Amino acid sequence: MKFIKPLLITGAAMLIAVPAAAQTLRLATVVNAPHPWIDAAELFKAELEANTGLTVEIFPGGQLGDDATVVDEMRIGTVDVIIGGVGNIAPFVRSFEFFALNYLFENMDEFEAVTDPESEIFGYYADQVAGADVGLHLLALTGGGTRNLSSAAGPVSEPGDLEGVRMRTTGAQLDQRMWQAMGAVTSSLPWTELYTGVQTGVVQAFESTISGYYGSRLYEVAPYHARTEHQIMMSHISISTLTWDRLNEEEKAAVTDAARLAGLHGTEMGVKYDTELLERFAEQGITVTEVDTSAFAARVADLHDQIAEDLGVSHLLQTVRELR
Repeated sequence: MKFIKPLLITGAAMLIAVPAAAQTLRLATVVNAPHPWIDAAELFKAELEANTGLTVEIFPGGQLGDDATVVDEMRIGTVDVIIGGVGNIAPFVRSFEFFALNYLFENMDEFEAVTDPESEIFGYYADQVAGADVGLHLLALTGGGTRNLSSAAGPVSEPGDLEGVRMRTTGAQLDQRMWQAMGAVTSSLPWTELYTGVQTGVVQAFESTISGYYGSRLYEVAPYHARTEHQIMMSHISISTLTWDRLNEEEKAAVTDAARLAGLHGTEMGVKYDTELLERFAEQGITVTEVDTSAFAARVADLHDQIAEDLGVSHLLQTVRELR
């Protein structure tokens, strides 16, 4: 019997010495490289894996489903992190439609001030997401580049060129109103179905970031690109609250820090791609049209105050205006 006790002690010691398996976070985004969301995802992964025992697996190109599917999966904890446009959580937090206002920001400085995690606007949306019981925890706001208009129907140089054109928009009602004001006939379609939608004539035009247009090879079906520059893409990095609640305090701090760095990087890369990718358009046979943006802005100017009031965010509109 004397040999039993030492063996038990040794077994216990061996059991204690076995490290816990590292938790892997599944990160979803609907785009393909080159795109600032991919760059943000890669930086988030690198930072987190360098500073914690967590690992990150990135699923680009809608591998885990379109935005609506991913958000639903996050609410049950089968997807952990998303990087995407804020329109994908607008169905749960309607005030995010505020960022669908065309010509809301006059320059990148205003955008960066708003997305700063210490800003009033970031704090407002972090509270809105938490209070809406969406199943998400907002980590960072980030960019994605400047949004322009692309078409399969022909070049667009003024709002009248969109009269009667079937145009893909996000599911946000405000987004649809913006383009209906230009005369377009809007239709909601998931990003992952857009290429086929244009190819088959379901829609004739759409708006997107330059990197989204190029990375998803949408120029193959819509070779006319108008530099409307109507939005600086507002995007978010969010984590499932089920995942968040499983993390210890040290891990939460590291996830937050990594997301904020990734957010800054995503914004920077959006600016970089806007310049670099435009230079490649000619070799792809893309027709680029310079437009008078003031004509497009004039069509929606009266909607800004009205929509901000409808959304209950007039104070946020005033905050943006005070940045000028």
